[in-house]
Amino acid sequence: MVLVIDKAGKVKINDSDADWSTLESRLVDIYKMRADKIIFVKGDPELEFQTIARAIDLSHSAGIDKVGLMTPKVEAGQ
Repeated sequence: MVLVIDKAGKVKINDSDADWSTLESRLVDIYKMRADKIIFVKGDPELEFQTIARAIDLSHSAGIDKVGLMTPKVEAGQ
């Protein structure tokens, strides 16, 4: 799963639109039956880190214990 945040601050879960106000509950629903609780956060390089931190905090609050950051190097497989 990848949580994507564009430069306007809009959020998506993979390719599906999401909303900040319901993001945590949506993540809870998605992950409640999964054994591996891992998500990656990919934010636009122009975003302030506080927006990324908010996504990380909401992910942890939803019970996801491993949150990784998608960087250009990670995406390139380096």
